[in-house]
Amino acid sequence: MRVLLVEDDANLRFGVAAALRAAGLAVDEAVDLPQADEALFVTAYDCVVFDRMLPGGDAAEYVEELRRSGRAVPVLFLTDVLRAALGERELTYLGWSYGTSLGTAYAELFPRRVRAMVLDGAIDPSLDWSQRVLSQSAGFRRSVDDYADHCAEVAGDSCPADSPDAIRALIERLYTRAGREPLPVSEDSSYAEYGGMDATAVLDAVSMAMYTPEDQWEPLSRALAAADAGDATGLGALDEEEPAEEEPAEEEPAEEEPAPEDSGEGGPGDEDVPPVDNEGAALTAVNCLDVPHPRDLDAYWDVLPRAEKAAGVYGTAGVAAELTCRGWPSGGRTPHRVDADGVPPVLVVGTTGDPSTPYAEAESLAEQFPGGMLLTYEGMGHTAYGRGDACVTEKVDAYLVGLKSVRPGATC
Repeated sequence: MRVLLVEDDANLRFGVAAALRAAGLAVDEAVDLPQADEALFVTAYDCVVFDRMLPGGDAAEYVEELRRSGRAVPVLFLTDVLRAALGERELTYLGWSYGTSLGTAYAELFPRRVRAMVLDGAIDPSLDWSQRVLSQSAGFRRSVDDYADHCAEVAGDSCPADSPDAIRALIERLYTRAGREPLPVSEDSSYAEYGGMDATAVLDAVSMAMYTPEDQWEPLSRALAAADAGDATGLGALDEEEPAEEEPAEEEPAEEEPAPEDSGEGGPGDEDVPPVDNEGAALTAVNCLDVPHPRDLDAYWDVLPRAEKAAGVYGTAGVAAELTCRGWPSGGRTPHRVDADGVPPVLVVGTTGDPSTPYAEAESLAEQFPGGMLLTYEGMGHTAYGRGDACVTEKVDAYLVGLKSVRPGATC
């Protein structure tokens, strides 16, 4: 049986292809719909496995085009393939952050194949690009305010100043200084080749540290104090990868690479070599294609005043970041309210101090699902389940395992 796997994320494609080959299937791979189209013209496949959204358009719409053109071929969507591979008649799903978009898409495609679904850190599919950037930018601004207000509780003596107002002033001072001239870093810093950290880099470092206060606020505090004293090296290192000494262990399987080449199975010799991490590129593709973006530059200028009013520098920086999508082709999806008639009650978990997926989006998503339930976590950071709160863990586990409903207004 020959299968065409279409998936733009290299790591996911590698893992799924390996699993399908282990099951005895011949697998060809494509990274987007144009590549899939070319492959389908020259090869007769028994089945095509798609992700829900791919560069080049909406897979569901593409399938309809195949059927209309007479090139019908059995089609499976990736999440449903995983459900079937597990031998489950219905899917039990837990998705965090962007995983809530994937879960919502599955529920819309296969509402009656859902057993239970938890969506934590919700993305509201009804928002257009400008509404989304305003929502998220305001979330990050509130989270930085939370950092200033609660630094002493979380980071203790590491706080970069002795009061919330002083912390806010220090951060603003760094933004202003970096806007005039990059903040100095050591020669071994990844920012050394750029002459230091500019204002965008400083803002990104501060924003990314809002995701997990329990892990990130203490090192952020030390880095801010050092940057204010004249050395931003620590600030630039906050978002760096794990130490390089861990990498050789991951590369060891590459030494066994000749075995597949000599096996006579006909596949390329490097099929089992893990791909280079393309997380950043995949994230850009996903963000730009999930929500249509205007090509007219004026549309972005028009949003800037509202963004600045709603979130200050976080808003204007957010709009500027969206310009990346201006030249991308639009995917087939448009902002819409959830259409999942027949799906069982879905549990949406929202964190009141979530920087990346603000609580209001969780409220909206829960309301859009028929019978949707909302669990509120009064806390800070991105998402709630799995971060140690016993109340959230108990309620989510009871629902996932025993389908126990969460009462209206439930709060942890």
